[in-house]
Amino acid sequence: MEATRRFTADAGHELRTPLTSLGMTIETLQRNPTLPAPQRTRALEAMGAEHHRITALLTGLQTLARGDAHALPDRVPVDLGALLHEAVSHAARRHPTTYRLNGSTPATLTGWPVGLRLAVDNLLDNAALHGRPDGTVDIQLTHEAGTVRITVSDDGPGIPPDQRHAMKERFTRGPRTRAPGSGLGLALVEQQAHLHHGTLHLGQSPAGGLQATLSLPAADEPGPPGEPMADASS
Repeated sequence: MEATRRFTADAGHELRTPLTSLGMTIETLQRNPTLPAPQRTRALEAMGAEHHRITALLTGLQTLARGDAHALPDRVPVDLGALLHEAVSHAARRHPTTYRLNGSTPATLTGWPVGLRLAVDNLLDNAALHGRPDGTVDIQLTHEAGTVRITVSDDGPGIPPDQRHAMKERFTRGPRTRAPGSGLGLALVEQQAHLHHGTLHLGQSPAGGLQATLSLPAADEPGPPGEPMADASS
C-alpha cells in the first residue's frame, strides 16, 4: 500500500508539468488557426515531445515504485549541459520567472536521463514557485575534480537552516511558502541524487533565498553502488 500511495502522489506531481506545457501548446493552436506553417510545425513537434516525456515519466515512476527507488533502469551517457538547456527553456514557458543560465562547462555523466530531467525540472519549478513573484532564478553547471554540480538559486524568503534537511522528505512544505504544491519536489530530487550516487545540498543563495546544489559523479568517476558521494558543497 505504501508503494502504491507513493506512486500515486509522485505521478500526480510529476505529470502536472508536462501536461501544463502540452495544454498551453494546444491552446496556442486553438487561438491561432491561421498560424504560419513553420510555427505550427514547431508547436506540433513540442506536443510530440511532451507526449513522449509523459510516457517516459510514467514508465520511470512505475520502475521506481516497484523497487522503492533502490535501482535505476539501464544507465547511459547523458550530456548534462544539453539536458539543462532544454529544461530551462521549458521552465521559462511555464513560469513568469527570469531564468539565467550563467555559463556552463561541458559535463557528461552516466545515468538515467528521465530521472535526471525529473530532478532538474523540480529544482527549476521549486525555485520559480518559492522565489519572488516575477523574480530571477540563477542556474550554473560546473565540472570540477570528477564532480558535476548543478546549482539553482532563487531570490525568495529561503528556508531556515534547521528546516532544510526536512524539506527533502516527501510531503514536506516550507513554513513560509504560499505557492501551491504537494511537497514532493525536493524529495524527488533527493531520491534521484541518491540513485545517481550524488547528493542534494540546500543552503542560502546570495540573494537570501534558497540555493540548491545537486552534486553528481562525472562519467569517468562513477560512485560505488549504494554509497552516495560526499557533499563538497556543504
